[in-house]
Amino acid sequence: MGSKFTLKIVDHIGAPETKKYYNEQHFSEAAPRYDFATRAMSLGRDGAWKRKLIAALPQIEAPRCLDLACGTGDLSFLLAEKYPEGKVAGLDLTLPMLDVARRRNRFANVDFTKGDMCQTGLAEASLDIVTGGYAVRNAPDLNQAFAEIYRILKPGGILALLDFSKPPGPRTQALQYRLLKTWCGFWGLMLHGNPEIHAYIAASLQTYPDRLHLAELVLQQGFDIDLSRRFYFGMMELMILRKPCPAKEGDSTLLVQTGTGQANSWPE
Repeated sequence: MGSKFTLKIVDHIGAPETKKYYNEQHFSEAAPRYDFATRAMSLGRDGAWKRKLIAALPQIEAPRCLDLACGTGDLSFLLAEKYPEGKVAGLDLTLPMLDVARRRNRFANVDFTKGDMCQTGLAEASLDIVTGGYAVRNAPDLNQAFAEIYRILKPGGILALLDFSKPPGPRTQALQYRLLKTWCGFWGLMLHGNPEIHAYIAASLQTYPDRLHLAELVLQQGFDIDLSRRFYFGMMELMILRKPCPAKEGDSTLLVQTGTGQANSWPE
């Protein structure tokens, strides 16, 4: 099976516009077999990780939700099941991915649209929940993506991310790179006749912060970290982040965040 895709991520990852172009072309090629590839590369665990992400979200009666880089819609549909009275928007850069998601959609409260996670065009403080499965790692500009998510979340809103986790230290990073390039490249070769499809994951991590610096980055962007949990031999991480509520003058209550995404009140 031959692939028409000839781009190389190493030629495009250095600048936001070229990375965005690469992502759009790459995921257009990957879309028809993306669901199978994701299950295969995760050894069948992808669905379980996504369900854990959804389970970690707070119980809200009718939230407004945005699923970034929604792909074929897995997280969007799980959000619709958890929040049947809510509204879910799936946003993706790639029309072939959105075509698959729309064909799969059986939920009246889910809509899909083409867009850039760095410039969503949504109103400030308009969302209760934002999710991203393998999303922000592919952002053309990571700082801009986090700033945009922070802008569109309401105070107290939740950002839930599932993505590859880059370990600290050059030796473990080199080992992870070789493992992912070989394993994911194998599936790119099998499904598309081109190891660049899916082997790009290893290359994308080379310009991505390690897990310690990623935690520093989200804190600098203003988020609180409610939960961090790793899977897949430590190579995958689930993060639940919260946009803090501004403290009210004269407020005598301290909000303590828990790993379940809930807030407990404790008297001073």
